[in-house]
Amino acid sequence: MVVVALAVIAACGSDLPDSSSSTSGTFEAVTAIAPTTTEAPTTTTTEPPTTTAPPAQLAGSPLAPGARTIYVLGDSVTLGAQSTVPKVFAGWDLTFDAKESRRIDQGTSIVQARGGAMGRVLVVHLCTNWGGGDYSAAAAKLLNSLVGVERVVWVTCTPWLPAVGDADAAIKALPANYPNVVVADWAAVSATPGYTYSDGLHLKPDGAIGLAFVIAGAVGPLPAPA
Repeated sequence: MVVVALAVIAACGSDLPDSSSSTSGTFEAVTAIAPTTTEAPTTTTTEPPTTTAPPAQLAGSPLAPGARTIYVLGDSVTLGAQSTVPKVFAGWDLTFDAKESRRIDQGTSIVQARGGAMGRVLVVHLCTNWGGGDYSAAAAKLLNSLVGVERVVWVTCTPWLPAVGDADAAIKALPANYPNVVVADWAAVSATPGYTYSDGLHLKPDGAIGLAFVIAGAVGPLPAPA
């Protein structure tokens, strides 16, 4: 499981940073036991497997050179960052799509209406309005509808209800089954003083900057052109 949460000391007009990390794979060598005769022992090396599961992506790991398309799909909390998210993604071809009271099933309908094509990176922030049930199944329905999306950044939500806390736990478990998912843990920092209004959910200006940074940290730097 990969989770990222960035604590931001926010100030309006602040410069916006990037972050990166990488992964690597290995295979094992097997040495045969020497025979009891006087013949010289032989050594054999196993071949790497011909098929392997894709490696889990790390939050902020650079994408390969190529397209810079990103789609942000969210609810009213995300909507509060509509002016700050585009700033941290300067240079990206960004679609910002957030709406009040949006639920995850409505987000899935948007994905399916687009034939699963949501760009190279999809950001999902759809758990604030979760009322209970199997969030893992709801997330799987959205993820299995995607076509050609290289990285999915799934953002946790402020657990203002127990059901939302359950949804956050399900989100954190997604990378185990979907290696292209990374988690941006907004819930871990959303209680920062000055980030939200009295409801504890919707964003003040500093919170809008904070959410934008948390998302950017999971997405990673702007890819180089192909």
